[in-house]
Amino acid sequence: MERYKKYKCRGGEDKCAVSSVDRYQCRLCRYNKCVELGMTPENVQYNRDAIPTSRKRKDEGPIIPANDLKALSYPETSLLGKPRTIMDISALSAKIREILNERTSSVDAVTRKMNTLEIADYALKKWRNQQRSEEKMEVLDKLPVRQMFAIFEKQMIVVAEWLIQHPDFRLLDEQERYIFFKSIWNMWRRFERFEMSVKMFGQRAVEQRKFAISNEQLITVGFHIDFSEITDIPNDSVHEMFRISMMKLFDQVAKPLLDLRPSSIEMAYMLTQMSWQVAGKALQGKVMEIGERVCDELANNLHAYYLREEMRSNYAGRLVRLMSVVNAVKKIHMERRKTMELARIFEIFKVEFSEPDIFDC
Repeated sequence: MERYKKYKCRGGEDKCAVSSVDRYQCRLCRYNKCVELGMTPENVQYNRDAIPTSRKRKDEGPIIPANDLKALSYPETSLLGKPRTIMDISALSAKIREILNERTSSVDAVTRKMNTLEIADYALKKWRNQQRSEEKMEVLDKLPVRQMFAIFEKQMIVVAEWLIQHPDFRLLDEQERYIFFKSIWNMWRRFERFEMSVKMFGQRAVEQRKFAISNEQLITVGFHIDFSEITDIPNDSVHEMFRISMMKLFDQVAKPLLDLRPSSIEMAYMLTQMSWQVAGKALQGKVMEIGERVCDELANNLHAYYLREEMRSNYAGRLVRLMSVVNAVKKIHMERRKTMELARIFEIFKVEFSEPDIFDC
């Protein structure tokens, strides 16, 4: 199209769907979405390369270490069509694979005499024992995106070490283990941190949005992540992309957890159930089959725990409430994935990872 020509809505109502499936159907609605996300009309490109930059071979752009965002520099002022820098996370990926494939002595012998739920609880406590008290935690007002990725890297290692303790997980082959990990680590991390925040801060976790983002750092109302190193979009606009999902996490996850106050065993149950359900759906076949058996074992283990430890025979209502929290976490996770998909469509971020799907939301 020539620049002076105006777009017309193909649907006639100026509200066509803009997704990975429909994004090329209506130019006007796609254009409006770009402007809504903060792009300027002057920079809309009409004669772009037929192959999107994000699909080109990763050796066509500069490759930098994942923890060295200072090296980013871009000569062009436009966002769409800009050469994208690849953040090389191969070293992190290799470390995770070493853990998942038992190339390090990460399987604890003490777990051999435990049932499925006890193993999940043991591995969870092993990490949570490193949690600092509130008085010893650093309060963050601002978090550079580089530092956020560093926090994520530590938590990815934690999830890998938690997974490898499970004998059923070790029944999977190397590729299945890695895909399993990638499908659940971010959701696992987010859920665990929200429950830990409620455990530590109680009502303040909901009222003051007090959140233990790591074992050493906490955030509260007014906190923001600085995305300036990876995008040209204004910081407030990037935060707005994720605002609704964050509100839902506090309302649909933190609040119910505050009422339920799950025990460590119950939290281990929820994390394990969620992991196998999500990974089973993603990988199907053998993983789904093993996952169904694991979930049955978990149910039996939890039943024994309620009877033996809590003297609770009527727990059906409580279990329904616990699993409703799990379902909320999964639903919000999928909504965030759709947001990230749109961000990729419109090339909101000017960097991408050597393994794009590892940071899916």
